[in-house]
Amino acid sequence: MSFDGEKFGREVVGLVRDYMERNLSPVIARLDALDARILLLEAQAGTVKNKPVVRVAAGSGPAT
Repeated sequence: MSFDGEKFGREVVGLVRDYMERNLSPVIARLDALDARILLLEAQAGTVKNKPVVRVAAGSGPAT
């Protein structure tokens, strides 16, 4: 019987993926709930998230 590296790799990846999904799913659910709560609070407060604006002066020289 010879060693099948591809089969072994698929098995290890599957085990790690299952382990990570089981252990991270409660964290992901909590983050989703927090995101929803933040959106609700922002809507109640009437605030709007603005994207940051980055401005670069035209013709500026190298930063010193």
